[in-house]
Amino acid sequence: MSSRLRMLLFVTCIAILAGCSRERQDWQSAQTADTIEAYGSFITKHGDSPLVTQAEARIRQLGEERDWQQAATLDTLEAYQAYLRQHPESKWADEARIRVENFSLGDTPAKTTPAPAAGAASPPTASPPAAASAAPSSAAPPPAAPSSVAPPPATSPPSAASTRPAPAPSTAVPPSGYGVQLGAFGSEAGARTAWQGAVSRHGAVLAGLEPAIAPVASGSGKLYRLRAAVPSEAKARSVCEALRARSQACVVVLPVGK
Repeated sequence: MSSRLRMLLFVTCIAILAGCSRERQDWQSAQTADTIEAYGSFITKHGDSPLVTQAEARIRQLGEERDWQQAATLDTLEAYQAYLRQHPESKWADEARIRVENFSLGDTPAKTTPAPAAGAASPPTASPPAAASAAPSSAAPPPAAPSSVAPPPATSPPSAASTRPAPAPSTAVPPSGYGVQLGAFGSEAGARTAWQGAVSRHGAVLAGLEPAIAPVASGSGKLYRLRAAVPSEAKARSVCEALRARSQACVVVLPVGK
């Protein structure tokens, strides 16, 4: 091999090593910055690099995060719909669909006239004749009474059922597994009310399910997810299909990693 050829090979190797070193440095810089612009700059400089695939994937993730933060900050029906058009398969897509359905169906169920609380006083009524006849007369003195004051009429104590508070839904997050989510509400009380309303309207579908209310942070503040655990994906999809047929918002919840 001539000295000229050896020199050419040597220069080529040096150039390759220098290019690899520059590519690695630019990749590390992009990862450190972790921005759409940084990864875009890396792709522009090293379009034939095997790391381009990773850079493009990270750009998609960052774009989804940015757009989700914008939608959650605006917290409007149009913002969530726009997010779903851009990112229908993102990790926030289910949450966006829940919020869209909440806007479509109303964030809280229709108000109903509350039933009187157990043990509440009845509205005043006219005094019964017996009470009227028992009133003292100014024309004649009352008959002699025993020296001890008569005790007031005995009243029946409230039953245990009337004093026992209604059980509240669990605030624990459902176990990692399949489930259904009926909404995301601005307060825990709103989530409880929504579950009670759903049970009253769709008791046959929700029979045997227990509610779980889980707080989650959002761009517009804390929300409370209303979920119920189910034993399988088939059960989750069956429940949601039945509820949607009744105009009740429902999204299937898959196990972590699915």
